[in-house]
Amino acid sequence: MKKKILIIGAVVLVVILLVLRFTIFGEKLSTITLDINPSIELKINKKDEVKSVTALNEDAKEIVDFKFNNMKLDEVVTVIADNVVEKGYAKEDEVTILVHSSDSVNNEKVKDIVNKKFTEKEIATNVIVIENISKEDEKLAKKYNISPAKAAYVNEIKKENEDISTENLIEKDVRELDNIKETGNYCDSGYTLRGNECFKEISKEPASKGNVCPRGYYEYEGICYEEVGIEEKEESICVDAFSLKEDKCVLTETIDSEIEYKCTTGELMKKGDVNPIGSKDNDKYYCIDKSTGKAPTLRCLTNSGHIMIGGVCYNGPAPLINGGCPGSDVVVNGWCYSKDTYDQYVCPDGNIYEKSKDTYVSLCPDTFTYTEPEIKGYKCSDGFKLEDKKCIKEHIQDVLHERYCKDGYTLVNNDRCINMNNTIEKQDGYVCSDNSILEGNMCITYEIIKAKQND
Repeated sequence: MKKKILIIGAVVLVVILLVLRFTIFGEKLSTITLDINPSIELKINKKDEVKSVTALNEDAKEIVDFKFNNMKLDEVVTVIADNVVEKGYAKEDEVTILVHSSDSVNNEKVKDIVNKKFTEKEIATNVIVIENISKEDEKLAKKYNISPAKAAYVNEIKKENEDISTENLIEKDVRELDNIKETGNYCDSGYTLRGNECFKEISKEPASKGNVCPRGYYEYEGICYEEVGIEEKEESICVDAFSLKEDKCVLTETIDSEIEYKCTTGELMKKGDVNPIGSKDNDKYYCIDKSTGKAPTLRCLTNSGHIMIGGVCYNGPAPLINGGCPGSDVVVNGWCYSKDTYDQYVCPDGNIYEKSKDTYVSLCPDTFTYTEPEIKGYKCSDGFKLEDKKCIKEHIQDVLHERYCKDGYTLVNNDRCINMNNTIEKQDGYVCSDNSILEGNMCITYEIIKAKQND
């Protein structure tokens, strides 16, 4: 009897524990994060039913704005894929996604679902699975309010690229982070890395409706031709005067360096700076000592009527008017004389200077002491490097590869391969102006600069 009571008690206890699990504690849920920028968190049960969808950042709010009651994981991912494409987060028909599940068994399943749903929309996917989250990752995620998966990826990149600040990496979307990890290229804050270039959004406006070539076709001379990817030969080439050097195209610019002089006495100047009339060596540097300088001699014009009175030249004569002279004129031998505005000054070397021509000097340049300056060294302007008294600057470009198309396709504009025998009619779509880029249903204008390279 006692044994039967114990068995009944055990059964009752198990039932109570099961009830507690699904009432007090709730059913066990797995957490899945999808990071594109937007960043989204999903919670699913063992039946792959989605129990919650949470936006982890501002960009995600418009992506998860839908009802998900009783929807399966693949159905929710379908809606998310639709919204990601519609809102323009799939750049150039590609998307890079970080996937992490609290249940490691789910990682590959989630990856397969994400790949399938975006591929159905003709969006190329690069799904990166984050297997493990460390305490360091969780700490970084909490500090910057990002998902642990993105924090783990940032920490991984940071270990290989110490020159790039954590704050700079945090603001990047997953596609750009993957590009940084693969290439070592990066952009300053506010710019987005695409290949070897940095893009900064200047303006953004809705695209216009219009007739466009469908995906997979390219408009050439008003006709939509089938397009395939361009091919490149492995051999590296350089253009113009550039030469191939260690996988880079280099052009070496060489100019004369500038001599740096010094003076023990006098002031370092070009001769032309002190002699307004000039000489053969106007551009030559001298150490010029002006302490030996002497004033030029005043000389009145040699024309008739010019005389000197008290060291001042006067011009005349003019008759007296009512027994006197006007203004500051002076009377000489019954005639009026006025101050001359064309005074001439003569220096020992015979050079004549005139106030009226702004060549007047207070000291004669030929009475200064001129000595050859000493050479202190050589210098170059910014960007040049001094080598053997020459200034050297290397201009560097990325190497190019000869482009070509596979059989049956024609190379146009050096960047498109089209099939001239396969055309299609234009369809309704979105159109942008020439200086903007269509992304989703928006036209975006960018400032574009060359990316930096992490050493």
